[in-house]
Amino acid sequence: MPSFRAGVLTISDTAAADATADRSGSMLQEHLTTAGYQVVRSVCADDVAQIQQHVRRFADTEALDLVITTGGTGFGRRDNTPEALEPLITRKTPALTHALTAHSLAKTPLAALSRGVTGIRRADSGKETLLVALPGSPKAVNECIELLLANGLLQHALELLSGGSGETKHKQMQGSMHRNADTATDTGHAHSHHHHHHHHHHCGGGGGLHSHSAPKPRTTSADHAEFRTVDPSSGPSLRHRISPYPLLELDDALSLIAQHTPGAPATETIGVSPALIGHVLAEDVSAASDLPPGPTTNVDGYAVPASSTPPGDYRVVTLKTLQQRALADGEIFRINTGQGLPAGTDAVVMVEDTELLESSDGEEVRVRVLAQVDVGENVRPRASDVSAGQVVLPRGTTISALGGEIGTLAFLGRSSALVYRKPRIAILSTGNELVDTSSAPSSSTWGFNVYDANRPGLHAAIAGLGFEVVDLGIVTDDVPTTLAALRKGIECADVIVTTGGTSMGESDLLKPLIERELHGHIVFGRVAMKPGKPTTFATLPGDKMIFALPGNPASALVTFYVFVLPALRKLSGTLPTSSGANAWSLPQVDVVLGSEMRLDSRAEFHRASVRTGTNGLVATSTGNQRSSGMHSMSTANALIALPPLAPNATVRSLPAGSRAKAMILGSIL
Repeated sequence: MPSFRAGVLTISDTAAADATADRSGSMLQEHLTTAGYQVVRSVCADDVAQIQQHVRRFADTEALDLVITTGGTGFGRRDNTPEALEPLITRKTPALTHALTAHSLAKTPLAALSRGVTGIRRADSGKETLLVALPGSPKAVNECIELLLANGLLQHALELLSGGSGETKHKQMQGSMHRNADTATDTGHAHSHHHHHHHHHHCGGGGGLHSHSAPKPRTTSADHAEFRTVDPSSGPSLRHRISPYPLLELDDALSLIAQHTPGAPATETIGVSPALIGHVLAEDVSAASDLPPGPTTNVDGYAVPASSTPPGDYRVVTLKTLQQRALADGEIFRINTGQGLPAGTDAVVMVEDTELLESSDGEEVRVRVLAQVDVGENVRPRASDVSAGQVVLPRGTTISALGGEIGTLAFLGRSSALVYRKPRIAILSTGNELVDTSSAPSSSTWGFNVYDANRPGLHAAIAGLGFEVVDLGIVTDDVPTTLAALRKGIECADVIVTTGGTSMGESDLLKPLIERELHGHIVFGRVAMKPGKPTTFATLPGDKMIFALPGNPASALVTFYVFVLPALRKLSGTLPTSSGANAWSLPQVDVVLGSEMRLDSRAEFHRASVRTGTNGLVATSTGNQRSSGMHSMSTANALIALPPLAPNATVRSLPAGSRAKAMILGSIL
């Protein structure tokens, strides 16, 4: 199959000013890349001249096979895409335009307000490029691109434009109804493929080659054209034998999660208390006044006017006296650490530099000053901690459980803080074989009990990170039950995390239910990593997300930290910290391997215990890394990021003493 080159052009005044606002362009790039296209992207404003300049560059200069635009097809005054593209079209493609419109109208009547355009542009070189103008909404883009990619429709069109006959693709699309150019149908109509002309003769009437009564094999795919999944009610004989989802590299999957995870959606005000722990500040917290508001002492002692207090004997006065009169000659003021200096004083003599001469009823009456102090000695000047208006805790600061941030809020006199609302996470385990430890039967259909370790492990991890958890329980591999649980999760949570039901088994329901019943977009369905190959990530209407994790216990917990946690951090307002494929991933540190670790053909996260050693941080394997055993996570506080084996590699492991990267999950002992 030839690899075609495509250009994606986002037409939007907003995206032209801020490229991060371009969701539709990234969605198109993802779909086309997944389908095997080489994709380049660009953004321009809603301006006819700019649009035409970009399209000509894509089609004429770079000789791309396909140019898809998104945006500017509505009724707004700045919607200029049709006016820009129509003069560039050499040959019109009305049926393709109609197909896209009809497909969108089946989804929403608002599609009637879109002025979609398609056509073929022929460059001076003779190169022909297909132009397709799609709406700007991510939802509409997702619907339209799925139609174009269904059954190889777009691939077929580009093969024809590139000079091919399309014979192979036409056979695949038409099945037994296809005949070659030399074969006549029963009604005498020939099906011709000649040079660049592509004639499809479809005959009516009964008994003919194209009759609707033509037999169909029992294993014809039951799913509709716009779905990659098979209807779960169609039976195991129609399930995919090869996954329709490409095996993504780890970094590609992490990058897609970052792209599809929205920023922190909302804010809330919480009182200064432990309830703030784990939240991220949604405001800059500034000092309302200078702190300290005036000069204060940083020692216990006696406030004095430095220039007129040489060593000698002095009468001691207290706050009660100064509330009635000013400090007189021959007097010094007893003062404690942090207390403000009274008027007329500018230094503090430490109590260690004095002798008690006289006392009465436990009170100091007279003391001897033993040393001369300088002006400002043992004094904190006004605003020496913070100045009025100074930002002390910037927006994006995470309030930890260590006390520093909450203490600082109190230090500034704040009674509450504006923070980003943390996402709520629903967890669900799937599988006929699973039982809860609290209600395990004495016997089962399987002859033994398979205890659900995933929910308890995930619940502990998520709650320990400060997020609210909704436990949806265990569901059997049954469509109504699973669907009801998923819908409940969507209703009450921002992110749904499921385990099991993501692979190729007849009862693996998650992908088809997400796509067909929940109208979700499956961003990816497989990842080249160990453990966690069948990990699935999908987005749902309303900025909801589903992470369908593998059912093996160790896999579930590892993939939570690798894939789910970065999304939760971004949703919480956490600032990006990582330089890797997903800026919200937990940072990785260098460690020395304390034991040998074997390499796999896939990138692997090896469960390990990291401790301090004489040469820095030392990582030791927790033992057997089989994904079915949760116990490999029981003493782990880190995941060692092992690289995949290089092709034809002779070294198949990292020996003890090697250096590697580790994702730290917990405290280091």
